[in-house]
Amino acid sequence: MGIGRCTVEGLGVMFLQDVWNDIVKHLHSIDAKNGLPEDVFLAVSTLVPIVNVDLLVLDDENHILLIRRNDPFFGEGWHIPGGCVRFKETMAERVNKTALTELSCAVTFDPTPIAVRDVIIKEQREALSFKNHRAHHLAVLYRCHLPEGYVADNGYKEENEPGFIKWFAKLPVDLLRVHDVYLDDIKREMRRDI
Repeated sequence: MGIGRCTVEGLGVMFLQDVWNDIVKHLHSIDAKNGLPEDVFLAVSTLVPIVNVDLLVLDDENHILLIRRNDPFFGEGWHIPGGCVRFKETMAERVNKTALTELSCAVTFDPTPIAVRDVIIKEQREALSFKNHRAHHLAVLYRCHLPEGYVADNGYKEENEPGFIKWFAKLPVDLLRVHDVYLDDIKREMRRDI
């Protein structure tokens, strides 16, 4: 009986090593320039923190520009435009790509971040089958400046639809909780004289 158990356990270890070798081989075959497939990105995000840049955009009256969001990772509410840094991409490149993607324009930004925060989400996220997806990231907040005359293009979106862009004189009550780490930073910047 003991010999059989050792043999089965030995085969199990060999099988597991073959599986890991296959996983590593497949990961090495991914062309990082094209980004990770969504399922691979989510799997990786359960194992290592993801770096995220957020764009703090204020107008001349210190109103904040926010975008409506609704997803299983962070819930429904208003969020600061942001995006995950890709492999071999600088923070500056991600700020620029995020601005083009979410605000449909280029921005200028202060090269020194306003804040760098560790975000670890502990509460349950009911819509996720695996609660650790995107549950730990390093959040970097940059003060960004829109081109003169910028007008948000919401197309035919309603205010409660994801992607709707809106200015706020004060932070809305349904600002996504993931941004709580920035509250003091944002309030300080919104009070600052320009």
